[in-house]
Amino acid sequence: MADGGAGTAPEDALREFVVVLRAPSSARFLPEEGFELNLEQAEASDPPSVRLRMYSRWVPSGHLEPLPRELVIEVRGWAPSIDEAIVRFAGIARPMATLIAFVANVRVGLTEVHLAYDCSPDSDERQFVETFIPDESGGVAEGRIVRVHLMVAASQALLGTDPDRQQRLDRALRQYELALREWFVGGEWLALSHLYMAVDTLTPALIEKLMADRGLSKEELAQSVGIDPHDPKRPRWRQALGVWCRAELIFAGDPETYQAAKTASHGLEHGSLDLNEVHRHAMKATDKTFAYVRNAIVDLLELTPGLRVELLSIRPKDVQSRRKIVRGRLLGAAEDPAPDDERYPRLAWSSSVDSVLREGSSFTLKDQDKITVRTRPGVGFQLDRLEIVGRLEDGQAPIQLDDKDIQVVSTSAYREAKELLAALMPIVDAAAATGADAAQVFPRPLAFNLFGQGTSFFQSAQTLIEAFQPVEALLPLRGLVIIAAHFEQMTKIGGPGVGLAARLAIDSLTREFGEATDLSRLDLEAHERAMATCREWVDAAGTLGVTLPDQAPPPDTSDLWTSLGAEMRLARQVIDVSYVTTALHVEPGDMPDRIGFRTKLEPGPLSDMIATAAVIAQLDLVKKSAVVFDWMIDEGRIEDLLAEARALNEAAANLHYETGQ
Repeated sequence: MADGGAGTAPEDALREFVVVLRAPSSARFLPEEGFELNLEQAEASDPPSVRLRMYSRWVPSGHLEPLPRELVIEVRGWAPSIDEAIVRFAGIARPMATLIAFVANVRVGLTEVHLAYDCSPDSDERQFVETFIPDESGGVAEGRIVRVHLMVAASQALLGTDPDRQQRLDRALRQYELALREWFVGGEWLALSHLYMAVDTLTPALIEKLMADRGLSKEELAQSVGIDPHDPKRPRWRQALGVWCRAELIFAGDPETYQAAKTASHGLEHGSLDLNEVHRHAMKATDKTFAYVRNAIVDLLELTPGLRVELLSIRPKDVQSRRKIVRGRLLGAAEDPAPDDERYPRLAWSSSVDSVLREGSSFTLKDQDKITVRTRPGVGFQLDRLEIVGRLEDGQAPIQLDDKDIQVVSTSAYREAKELLAALMPIVDAAAATGADAAQVFPRPLAFNLFGQGTSFFQSAQTLIEAFQPVEALLPLRGLVIIAAHFEQMTKIGGPGVGLAARLAIDSLTREFGEATDLSRLDLEAHERAMATCREWVDAAGTLGVTLPDQAPPPDTSDLWTSLGAEMRLARQVIDVSYVTTALHVEPGDMPDRIGFRTKLEPGPLSDMIATAAVIAQLDLVKKSAVVFDWMIDEGRIEDLLAEARALNEAAANLHYETGQ
């Protein structure tokens, strides 16, 4: 559509303006299409000419096809001021939005002025007005493509009809548009009220058309349908003719639908029926009344038979009633499953467009839904099934949702686990600070090296968990648990004592530098240094009376390891590159024979389980280290945190293995 002015500038030197209106709309022009209409000034006394352009705003989506957004109507023409242009041009644009809704037979929302400006080519200073209307974003409602050839035919027919009929058609089309806005489950009575107002509006026009078609006067028409205009007992014969027109012409001799629609409309208008009764009648009549009113409007437009059939074949589309429903169970013992900062447990639901497929003029949009569980810590959610409810069109199959189309994220425990993770390093630093001035005799420095390595493992796990990589956090978690397990063994009554730290250090150097069969492959200098260091440690232990155990007990014999057995099994599977853990990164693709891969996992029971395991292991390490290094710690605080972490860990583990999340 080429740019250009809306006709020649009027002699009185009015300014040329562009006014742009937008409306949320489920009636959509194809991205490459639109509709243009020129309203020419026929007589000097007529308003100046204007040009209208109608199109849908489509935006890039990150997919192959763009996403449809608002309906846009641009009006360009001449006016004495920008304010008068806004008023006049909006009055021209809104009926076109109404006609678009009728042709597509789907909801078009309120049409609002978005912006206006002086577009006169000779200006170096222009008036400009813009109303803030946020751009549509997020999910896309259902909709229907506007058939441009039907818009052309309907607009030409409407503009070409006589003024009296055109005014009645304008009012009836407006009521039809309002009915489409109320076309949702539960809104039938509102839609019907507008449809019946359209019936009343159309009745005189249909009578006039029938009189013209048959060449009869109104009295002759009344007589032809069995109404005597001269019967003194029935003086209100004109009203009777109107009743006949509504019952026989508009409602096509369907007395049941006519009476239900009439009863509902009058009951609502006069307040003579309760709303539940109005709704009961509306449920019987609204769908058919849509068809009858549409047929009457098309009759008055006097379109060709082919266009008439095509327009009447388009049924009203309900784009507001579809609802997604999740059914499931809240798992976890709690007096109240709601989080502390909310009244109820709930699911925070967000929806986005996962894919867009275009076939000709048909667009198929697939949603991806994400549900975030908002519950008390220790209470999770297990998804049972997904449902979609709404109004089905004739021949439309119920829509099915697949589990892969929805992602359930548990953040109730995750928020608590993150707080626990964040609370630990101040506790670690405070404990270590109490021993900063104390001399550390052998083998405590070796034990402190282990403690430092364990704390580094904890911080590595924390970083990975907060980066949504809980599977990768299993490796540093395993290292942390091994070190914490050895500290448990050091402090256990009858255990190896702090000499275990020396044994672990000696065994480590021996494995690296002393057990090779081919010494020529070793750095001999490093080998000698390592072996000398081992001998120094053995001598120091003997001198200081430190018992060196013959061998280090396996960490998996500790109570800590046993309590975190599930996490340690997962860590072993990561080391072994087991399918059990690699599969956690796999997700279904767009097609049945395709798969995708994700490096990050949304928070859920698995993240909660690994995070709380790290907290438990680090707190246990601090407790046992305080014994080894004679540190002062807040035992009450540590025990409270341990109890909280263990409760969250157990709940998360149960959810992980019950739901497979």
